[in-house]
Amino acid sequence: MQATAHQTVLEPANDLGALFIKAPGTCGELLQGAIDGQDFLVNCPINLFSYAKVQRIGSAGLQLQHEHRYTKIRDTILLAAEEHEFSLNHALEIDSNIPRGKGMASSSADISAAFEAICRSSDLSLTAEAFAHTVTEVEPSDLVHFPGVSHINHLTGQLFESMPAPEEMSILVIDCGGHIDTVMFDRIKARSLYRNHQPELCAMLKLLKTGLYTNDLAAVAKAATQSAKFNQQIHFKSQFEDLLAISLAAGALGVNCAHSGTVLGVMYRSNELLEERLINGISKYFGNDINIIGNHHMISGGCYEY
Repeated sequence: MQATAHQTVLEPANDLGALFIKAPGTCGELLQGAIDGQDFLVNCPINLFSYAKVQRIGSAGLQLQHEHRYTKIRDTILLAAEEHEFSLNHALEIDSNIPRGKGMASSSADISAAFEAICRSSDLSLTAEAFAHTVTEVEPSDLVHFPGVSHINHLTGQLFESMPAPEEMSILVIDCGGHIDTVMFDRIKARSLYRNHQPELCAMLKLLKTGLYTNDLAAVAKAATQSAKFNQQIHFKSQFEDLLAISLAAGALGVNCAHSGTVLGVMYRSNELLEERLINGISKYFGNDINIIGNHHMISGGCYEY
């Protein structure tokens, strides 16, 4: 069972006058919860991207290729045009390497890349906070347009803190199977659990932030693993405990999760031999019970031209 590679089909060299923007997906989250009634997550951007291509056209309106697949992009851009009073005369294409319905921020990345491309093409300069507010009016979001690793309210778009991405942190992304719509996440059950465990959540968040600021990969992975264990009470993944045990025994640092998705992430200090050992050990133990989506690096969030 091998990690798969993905290639984008949007080639900038062949389209003069077009603008090309990419935004990262995530391997779930490093931590998610609610403290003092404030919902939050700390996102986990990885080098797996959604790509947007935009061109100005002669007619008014938005021409979105495969619009039926990207209704949330359409809704975000139409809302933004109304809120920020700019005209649409754009043709937009999206291509994504990010698996959908797995908790890897595929929709967040699509929307961020498309919205940023439209903004730049329209000479519209929005603050990152205003951008986030518009995005979260359409759906909850990991807000991958913020730079670094972001502590956010994914429901309102509020940024609490932006921290540096860890250096040399690799994540083997494991899919446990199935699809989940983020909107269907049992938030009532989750909030009840969070209310009863405030001290633990505060300690996890403090450990995670300390690890990110000091590039202590072990601390980052420990906090993320604690959050994933906690999430077993909300969204149970039967493979989690065995995957954690096998990964730690092989030299990994921990396992994070998509709190409202199907993926787990084996976190380890970047090393090709360790990567091979992890892939072989996990594949041998689980067989067809899991799918290794790919091996990726944690990166800083943001929308980039390419």
